[in-house]
Formats: sequence, C-alpha cells, structure tokens
Amino acid sequence: MLKAHVDNELWLIQQPHHAQVSGFLAAHWGGKNGFAKPGHYPGATHPERWHDEVVLGIAEHDNGWWETEAMPRISKQDGLPVGIGEAAEPTDENEFSAWIMDGFDRWRLGINRLAEPHPYAALLTSLHAYWLYAVTFEDLMPPNSDYLRHFVFGPPEIAKGLVNDPVSTRSFLVEQAEMQKEINDRLAETPELAGLIKKEHLNAHFRLLQLMDSMSLLLALNDTKTHTFNDVPRSSWDDRVTMIWKRRDARTIELDPYPFGSEDLIIKMPARILPYNELQTDMPPMSRLHGTPLRSITFRMVSPSSS
Repeated sequence: MLKAHVDNELWLIQQPHHAQVSGFLAAHWGGKNGFAKPGHYPGATHPERWHDEVVLGIAEHDNGWWETEAMPRISKQDGLPVGIGEAAEPTDENEFSAWIMDGFDRWRLGINRLAEPHPYAALLTSLHAYWLYAVTFEDLMPPNSDYLRHFVFGPPEIAKGLVNDPVSTRSFLVEQAEMQKEINDRLAETPELAGLIKKEHLNAHFRLLQLMDSMSLLLALNDTKTHTFNDVPRSSWDDRVTMIWKRRDARTIELDPYPFGSEDLIIKMPARILPYNELQTDMPPMSRLHGTPLRSITFRMVSPSSS
C-alpha cells in the first residue's frame, strides 16, 4: 500500500494500481521530441508485438502484491494497511520494515505468474527486482553503471535500507540471475521475440520500467519536488537524455523534454481517500478500508511550452 498525506486527506493506493498507471504511461510514451515508442527502437523486427510486451511488463511489474494487498498488515499507528509512504531506515517500529518483509516472495510470485505466458514481461520484472537490491553490493556493479539505479530507490542511502539481510538478498539475486538466463534462452528460440534480449533493446526497456515506476510513485506519494532523470532512452539506447520533472501546480507536472504522444496527457490514479476528520474510528480495519470508495486522482503531464 502506498500512503500519502495530502492537505487534509490520506491517500491509500494499492501497489498493483500504481503499477498499472506506470503501464499507462508506457502505452503513451513516444511521438514527441524524437522519443520512440517502447519496442520501436532501430533494429526492431516486430515493433507492435514488442511494444505490447514492454507495456505489459511495466504495467504488471507489481502484480505479486495482489495477495499482500488482499490481506494486508495493519499499522498500529492509524489502523490502516501499512505503507511505504513514510520510507525510513527499517526498524521493528516503522512501516517501511513491514514493506521489506516477505518482499522476495512477492517478487517470485509476480515473476513466476508472468514467466510462462509473457516471458519478456517476466524478464523485465526480474531485472527490476534484481537491481533494486544488487546496487548495494559493489562487487555486482559493473563500471559506469549508474543507469542501473532506480530513480527513487537507487540512491545509496535508500538502496541500503532495502537490504536487511545480505545473505538472503544475495541468495535471491543468484536465483533471479538463473531465472533471467532461462528466460533469455527461451526468448532466443522464439523468432518474434528473440531480438528483444539484445542489449540495445533490453537496457532501454528496463530503464523505461524504472522511469515509469518512479513517475507513478511520485504521483501516488504526492512528491512535489523537482527531479532529474538521467539516462532516459529517446530514439535508441545510444540516444539517452536527461529529463526534468517539475510540478507546476498540485496536479500538473511539466516534463522537459516532453516524451508523450499527446500534447497533454491526463492520468487517473486509483485511490481511496480518507479525510483527516474520519481517521479516528472504531470501525474494523477491513470494513473501513473497503467501505471507502475507490476514486481517481487526476494528474496532467505537460511540456514546457504548454499553457
């Protein structure tokens, strides 16, 4: 669960819902300022099929959370599902610790669910999970590899907080590396998808997953800061740019350069919204959660030249 305190409200956003917004962004990416659609980089042999696989992988990268969201842990602080909105060094007392617990099992569940019908989506999700943790181990980081760091969770001071057990983390990383090899071998034998595992395509699509995930998280957590996104693929993996994310107002984000096909992109984030004056209640947690209607928070992405 993602939780954000906004004005006099508390936003509750389920992880798979935020991920599906990431997929929405991916589906609309490309068409302006030289940005190519995912799957449409030079050398693509089946661009529309590839586009579909990439968008699916980005949209479903958190599908391993469905079971957790169905039976969430309840926070002692507010009687609602625990969230990662107040990310901090993991301790027994704060909510970030509960988010880390069982994290590997969530990844396994989601990746395995995708692996048979959509191996490339599973590969992207596995790489996403792998590099969330692997960036904390210096021996696993190749030279000049800052592009492997997640925009939100990749900075060293945050990434280290994700690893509370280095031994089990390394074991998970070995497991995922083996799975990635198996998936690569399968894809290499699938004529329509074989080209997707080439570095110039896989790196670009993986980086887009990190970017769309970060953008959706910044919306869901109501982050109002200006952010710099490095190594954003534009027309190809060799053509990467720096992108600036800036809030114009409470619901409008300016991107420079602007990457989406439509001039203004309207985004709907599914959320349950609780006014502060309704936070104190004797209602049991599941009745309280599901008794709160699911609504949409509307955001707008614009270019610097838009009024």
